[in-house]
Amino acid sequence: TPEQGVLTMTTGRLSDGPSCEMDKLIVQIVGKKHSDQQHVLLLDSDGARIYPPKSEALDRELFSSTLKVWDHIEGTHLHLQIATLEGEPIRLPLLSDTKVTPRQADAQFNQIVPVLPFVALPGSKTVDDMGTPVLARAGYVYVFYQEKLWRELEIQVSETGNTYHDIDVARYRQRGGFLPGERKATGVALEDIWLPALWNNRSVQTLQLCFSEIQLSAARLEHLEKDAVSRNQRCNSPDLSGSKKRFTDLYKGKPDGTAMLDAFSGFDAQNPVAQALIAPIKATRLNLQYNVFPVSLAAPQRARQPGYERLLDHPARYLCDLSGQYPVESFRQAKAFLAEAARGITVQDVRHLELTAMADALLASLPIEADAEPVDAGVLWEAQAAVVDVLHKARQRQVCGVLMDDACYRLRHLRQRVDTCQQLFALCARHAVLHPHHASALLVQQLVVPRSIRGQENPLHAAMAKLHEPGRRAINQCTATVQRAVVWRHMLSAQDALVASLKQSATEQMLADHLSLEGFDYVAAMYELSRTLATLALLPSNVDPLAPGGDMVDAVTGVGLWDQAVSAGQKFLNHIANDDTSPLHLMLWPECDLQTACAPYVVPVTDDENKGDGRFRATELARFEAQPAPDPIAQVTLDAATLANLLAGDSLQNFFLINNGKATTAALVGIFENLQSASDGAANAVDKASQTLASAKGNVNSAPANVRSANDRLAQMQERLGANAHKINVNRQGRGVQQLRSMMPEHFGAAFLIRRNQVTPQHYVFGLEDLPGRESLPKTRYGQYLRADGTPFGDIAPPPPSSARLPKGDNLVLVIPRGHKTAQVVGDMNRTLKKAREAAGAVGDAEMGHIRAKSGLSEAIEGLDAEKNKAAYRVLGSTPFCLAVLMLEVWNVSSES
Repeated sequence: TPEQGVLTMTTGRLSDGPSCEMDKLIVQIVGKKHSDQQHVLLLDSDGARIYPPKSEALDRELFSSTLKVWDHIEGTHLHLQIATLEGEPIRLPLLSDTKVTPRQADAQFNQIVPVLPFVALPGSKTVDDMGTPVLARAGYVYVFYQEKLWRELEIQVSETGNTYHDIDVARYRQRGGFLPGERKATGVALEDIWLPALWNNRSVQTLQLCFSEIQLSAARLEHLEKDAVSRNQRCNSPDLSGSKKRFTDLYKGKPDGTAMLDAFSGFDAQNPVAQALIAPIKATRLNLQYNVFPVSLAAPQRARQPGYERLLDHPARYLCDLSGQYPVESFRQAKAFLAEAARGITVQDVRHLELTAMADALLASLPIEADAEPVDAGVLWEAQAAVVDVLHKARQRQVCGVLMDDACYRLRHLRQRVDTCQQLFALCARHAVLHPHHASALLVQQLVVPRSIRGQENPLHAAMAKLHEPGRRAINQCTATVQRAVVWRHMLSAQDALVASLKQSATEQMLADHLSLEGFDYVAAMYELSRTLATLALLPSNVDPLAPGGDMVDAVTGVGLWDQAVSAGQKFLNHIANDDTSPLHLMLWPECDLQTACAPYVVPVTDDENKGDGRFRATELARFEAQPAPDPIAQVTLDAATLANLLAGDSLQNFFLINNGKATTAALVGIFENLQSASDGAANAVDKASQTLASAKGNVNSAPANVRSANDRLAQMQERLGANAHKINVNRQGRGVQQLRSMMPEHFGAAFLIRRNQVTPQHYVFGLEDLPGRESLPKTRYGQYLRADGTPFGDIAPPPPSSARLPKGDNLVLVIPRGHKTAQVVGDMNRTLKKAREAAGAVGDAEMGHIRAKSGLSEAIEGLDAEKNKAAYRVLGSTPFCLAVLMLEVWNVSSES
């Protein structure tokens, strides 16, 4: 019939029509022109005999397929056979209960769907960007079928597209699990992956798919097979069944991948018309998430280049530009934006602005620093070669796509976008100070431009009425306000998207993949996650040198940006730090109570078992406490290669590691520093917001607005720049101590918390002995600042004089036996700093006295110049101070206040 399409016999001859067929077994393979590298076998009950099928091709406009037809024989079963490069072909079970299948006009009762793995690739500028489907990058595809790992395939990427290479899973199975170590792909290069969709006219419900950047460990695979909840969270279970009717209903005449890309990347959440227009596009995009789709729906695209993509805010716009002109256009647009912004004029449409291009263009416009090497900022933005659509052949063959999750890429991309924002804030500051009137303009912007300060009307703002637009533009020009506002908004959007991703159970399970690795790969995964979480603790004003008051206002438009009392990232961090049932909490911290923290660490007799759930394994981390840094070239995972390169350089080194050379110890210290500073900062923000709310409720009848003055504003700025720490939180710091001790038992295992009135001369108390004046330390104390004279702005008093350092209180402090090597190293370093400070004399103090009245940026720059002449600075410059030790000292100092 016409509905059956064109019938072409390739082997033998079938009966004259469907009504004449008797007792046939029919398997439909969606698409056409399939290779013989994977095919369906019908075997007898003992697998010794193979029954050959007859084939026919059904060629249709939207839904072509190939039918494999056998005479039905009781007791037979179906297998999928995949050709290999070595050894026997891989043979996988498909169906053990074959039945007679009457021929259907559209979808047959038994169906196999060849698929290409796709992932959604959203941009970083809005959480509403759901992403357009692009081919998955290099990595692995895992297929669970009937609650067991059925197929494991390695994705290899080339300029002409992706190929898929099977790993013989059965070869690596052992009783109750899998053999440890690498599993090598032996399957031939496949153009697609065949998956069962329908058996006996019922959808296959037990097939689950996931993509991974890394090859999952044996422990992780065993866990996913045994734990259905984890597997359901980690994997997608799309409806793979296809038919002409189904594809027509779901996709014909609906928005395609190109429409999704244009709509999501250009979406304006403030525009109600845009909200209405994007609704049907979101609906189609959600259909892709839960159903197989024809490859023809995806936008034409080039091969994946993840390293370059992460430099872009809209990586899919680059991938879906076959002409190769996207980099050129991005750089041109960035320079055009900077030209307008340099005039102090707000640019309305910056949805497609690429911030890395903006950073490179801005860098190219700045004078080259004396000790910097010249950099060709435009090299990344040259035209790339025009290419042919990597899906061209797949479109012709009418195979299908299936959408999978790539949360690992999402986290890495968003963190790199936040890193770019930090770089841009610094570049904007360098650009601003080139203006001769920068300091006065910044003062006006902070004290005069805002209509209100601290929720009260700002009386100084009345002066803005006398300032015409050229003067207002000049304020924007001298403070780089237009440029910074764009960066500020993007940083908040990227952080919001990061939080949204981390809240997903699929993301938690992906992190469990990485944290179930062994050896240095596990250390690297922990370090990478700690860096990502530290990114969430930042506020734009923390990294914008020109926003000491925590806000900024455009002098032309009057539109302002300000820090939230508690950001979404800080709320999230505080939640996972305090919820000891959270999966992320269990991955990041060991179990600990007050009793445990108040006694020296006991090294476990047996190693922590890798249960494949990503839980914190102290003994595995502690194996690397004194190991040399590994060779970066020998690393397999991206996290491991990145960390090995960091260790090979100097960025992670500090005085604590001098005797160890470039050891992996630095990574363990970094994990503690990142996680503890992030959780401390988040907790402090939450506590401060709670105190502010309580204070506001208790002071409804506050002083009238006209009493407030510029001094009030300066006080606010000083308060923000202050140490802003709080008294020691026993649970939080105790957990941190336990984490540090368990990762580094040789260095910190002997440390413990003790009541202050129980300290004896045999105890070395971190932070309360041998301390130099704090002015000889770096200005930044994990994101907070000291006054120019070395005293803190906030609520931590400086260390008490030596004569008063042994009060008899019952507060908890962190101690270590005085004879321990760590006590000796820390004490020696503190004494070295103290001597350097004393040798420098008081000259530096006098030189820096005038800095207090300067802007935040001027203070940072001039303060740094002055400090560079000090002996203490030279000591620090040659032997960087260990931030982890500084945290321990701050805890004790906080406890004393």
